[in-house]
Formats: sequence, C-alpha cells, structure tokens
Amino acid sequence: MNYFFNNHIESEQLYLYSGGYEPTPKGHVYGPTVRSGYMLHYIYKGKGKFTSGNQTYNLGADDFFFIEPNLPIKYVADSEDPWVFYWIGFRGALAKEYLQRTTITYNNPIFKNSNSLQIKELLSEMIEISYVHQDNDILLNGKLLEILFQLVSHFPVEQTQPRSKKSQLLTEAIQFMHNNYEHNLQINEIAEALRIDRSYLHRLFQNELETSPKEYLTTLRVRKAQKLLTESDLPVKVISYSVGYENTQQFSRVFKKNTGFSPRDYRLASE
Repeated sequence: MNYFFNNHIESEQLYLYSGGYEPTPKGHVYGPTVRSGYMLHYIYKGKGKFTSGNQTYNLGADDFFFIEPNLPIKYVADSEDPWVFYWIGFRGALAKEYLQRTTITYNNPIFKNSNSLQIKELLSEMIEISYVHQDNDILLNGKLLEILFQLVSHFPVEQTQPRSKKSQLLTEAIQFMHNNYEHNLQINEIAEALRIDRSYLHRLFQNELETSPKEYLTTLRVRKAQKLLTESDLPVKVISYSVGYENTQQFSRVFKKNTGFSPRDYRLASE
C-alpha cells in the first residue's frame, strides 16, 4: 500500500517537505528527471537500478540512495522483484550545511553499513508522526535532524590536512568569544576555559591574527553594538549590557574610540 505525507509548514533553515512508503510496480521507470529538494530513499525489500551522474547502481534491500536537488537522476524497479522503499524529501540551509560534512553526494549517492538500521527506524517514526495532524512539523524536523546527525557521524568528510594544535586553539578561543561576548567576559576566563596560559593565548592571537585577544573581543563587541544601534530602538544602556559592558560610560568610551562616534551619534548618523 502506497503512503505519502506532505508538511505544509515551511522553513528556510530546515524543512522536511514530504515522505512516504512506496511499493513499486514491476519494471517501473522514474526519470530521467530532477527533484526540487534533497531526497533519501531506503530500500526495504526488492531490487532496482538507480542512475546518478554517469553511474548506474544495482541496489537491493537495506541500501540507501541519495538525490541532490536540480541534478538529473533515474530509477528503475526490477522486472521480477521490484523494490519497496521509504523516502523523504527535505530542503533548507541547515540541511545543505550538514550534508556538506558527509561524503554522501551526487557522485557518491549510495551507502549502507551496520548503523543504517537506525536511519531506517527514524524513517519509520516519521511515518508514524505524520498521522498526527497538528503541530507535527517540529517532530518531523527533529527526526530529520537525527538522520542528518547519523549521516555526519558515520559518513564524515575526512580532513585532508589535520589542523594544528595552534589552529584548533585559536578557533576555539574565537568561538568562545562569539558565544560569550554578551557577558562580562575577561581574557583570563578564555585562557582558563582552554586550559592554557594567558600569555600563550596572547602570543597565539598576535602570531596568527596580528591583534591581541582583548582587541579582538573589543572589536567583536563594537560590531555587535553597531548592529543593535542601527537595527533596533533599544536604549544605549540595554545595548551596553547586551554586548558585555555593565558600565554604560565605559561602553560609550570604547565605542567612540573604535568608531569615532558616540553610540547616540552613530545611531543618528545611520538613520
């Protein structure tokens, strides 16, 4: 019995737009064609052929095949033992970003391993969730995230050149600042979080970025403040707290030193 569902609540970031379960007739041909979104098929039983790019694959039970949007594909069910598959279609910026972390692509669309059963179970759970008619988009997208996590975990892109310890520490320090700049963050707290000496952190920034950690953090806070000043009507005091300055006068001094304007004058000049 064929079954499919549609999710009408769209999101630019992550959107499971359809899915289903489909037994196919003997010799059934689909394509050549393109699909508007990403698609993932799991072959429950039976056989068939899938063409992606210039390669045709003979597939059977427990194989998965992946489709990228707007690229030609074709699939043909076996004439004697046609396949039955689960499938989902999805879109969104997050889907694209997460898939780029995997080895699964238009030119490498087939996968199967001992962990594939987890993805099959998630597909089955999506079918069950689809019977709920209210507010099921969050549940469906949650299952989609779990599938993407499984793909990233079991089919990761290998880094051709391992990152150096220094590069990794610098990245972690910068990420720590971006995650915590709105607090009254001190440079020694960053060094403690990374379990390194403050002076080593200073040398790392100077050698790699030609700036100090304090200067980098200050620039980050000023840029965030500029954005709030131009895109909101929040009082300067609120913006000061929002970018990590508990003292509004100190914030105003730092802002003017870095931009040449007081926060109020910067807002007026941007109108």
